[in-house]
Amino acid sequence: MMSGDYDFDELYANTYTDQDRLAFENQPLSEKKFLLAWALALFLGPIGAQRYYLGYFPTAVLKTSMFIAGAVLLVLEMSMIGLSMLGVVGAWTVIDLFLLISGTMRDRADHRLQGHTRFGGICSAVTVLVLVGWMIVALIIGTSAGVSG
Repeated sequence: MMSGDYDFDELYANTYTDQDRLAFENQPLSEKKFLLAWALALFLGPIGAQRYYLGYFPTAVLKTSMFIAGAVLLVLEMSMIGLSMLGVVGAWTVIDLFLLISGTMRDRADHRLQGHTRFGGICSAVTVLVLVGWMIVALIIGTSAGVSG
């Protein structure tokens, strides 16, 4: 069969049923707020603030320790190791942001965060804009660092 032979409207029409919606709505809801967890991840993510808030203490402490170690190594002029550690922490922060906005990251009891369905879309857009902004700043700094006067 060729792709023109498929009725894609029929194929995708019933992928999210009322039963799926009810199953989602009946999942336990956390006392933790999505918007606060997202803001913590966006602004204080490298130190693991959202992980402390959601109750993931072992990984929060690990993330904070890696951030501090990376910063200390930079100050001690061990820049290759320090930048590597900070790079891992930065990537981990971006992953945490995407886990939050997708609804995959929940509280420690595996309950849905309050406000995800209401604020998830706008937070997704803001996250993408912030990440693109960081990339532009990094490109400007990276290209201007090689220019000498």
